[in-house]
Amino acid sequence: MNSIGLKEAASILASAADKKVLITFHSIGDTDSVASAIILSKILKNSMIAAPDSITRNAANTLEKLGYGSKFEKSFIGDAKLVLLVDVNNFEGCGPFEGSLKEFKHDILIIDHHARSEIPNKSVFSFNDESYNSTSSMVYEIVKEMEVEISIRESKLLALGIISDSAGFKNASYQTFYQLAELFQQAGTSYIDLQEEFYKEPNPEHRLGIISDLCHSKSQVLKELLFVYGHAHEHASDVADAAINIGADASIFYSENESGIAVSSRLRPTLDEKYSLHLGIIMKECANIIGGTGGGHPCAAGAYGPSKENAEKFVMELVKRISNRVSESNAKAVK
Repeated sequence: MNSIGLKEAASILASAADKKVLITFHSIGDTDSVASAIILSKILKNSMIAAPDSITRNAANTLEKLGYGSKFEKSFIGDAKLVLLVDVNNFEGCGPFEGSLKEFKHDILIIDHHARSEIPNKSVFSFNDESYNSTSSMVYEIVKEMEVEISIRESKLLALGIISDSAGFKNASYQTFYQLAELFQQAGTSYIDLQEEFYKEPNPEHRLGIISDLCHSKSQVLKELLFVYGHAHEHASDVADAAINIGADASIFYSENESGIAVSSRLRPTLDEKYSLHLGIIMKECANIIGGTGGGHPCAAGAYGPSKENAEKFVMELVKRISNRVSESNAKAVK
């Protein structure tokens, strides 16, 4: 794998402007990943965006409100001349696309802000910088480096991508606020205006459902962490987020539909670094329990599968593996 910087990444994108390019992201793409992909597709005129499986409800709502639509290609474009991975720096995190990425014969460019991982492939070029709070932040720097003009709608999309991955600005840097100030000015908006436009309070019935699910959830302290987990009657991701917001260190919730179950897990930001935890990898490792796929970020991940009867077994396996990783990390620290 070849580590590169901003200018080298911009150069690769410029040289691929007219090539057939596949742009993709991690399993269960979030607002940051889809925003990054859409803006980069503006630079790469002959590109197609493909999602390994699905995108989050928040990401879908953001795209719909901005008029983009939230449907992407579902299959890997094997005859592409370049693959662009955004918001992920390994093949495992791309779920169903993992095998195709390993077999791809041309160059792969990674643009990502997570902890660096190594891929033993000389055709992989990685612009991987943890000093950025989000991939959208990195893409904005690429846009400026390449002197690409972006519209009001695109400015809003990038700002929302940056905000969505800031963990309530807990992982923000001075650069984050400079970029947001510029994007707000370009879009003629403000942080409060964006909140009003895209993050309106859910209706009372939805909030009541979240509170009810939390009241019926299970909670326990294991290996220094407060776990909250259980069944969600509708949107598991919303309940998992709410659990973290009220004090949980780790949350896991699942909901059911006709085709199977959806599982969402969250980890309080910075605990992933403290204990070398990656929820996306753990989800992927355990997804066979529900006969499905899983993946995501270190602090936010999900899984889908048809085996409803194994839902609680899956949740407890996640609890076990997370607590085991904490024990292993503490043991190494003692040594």
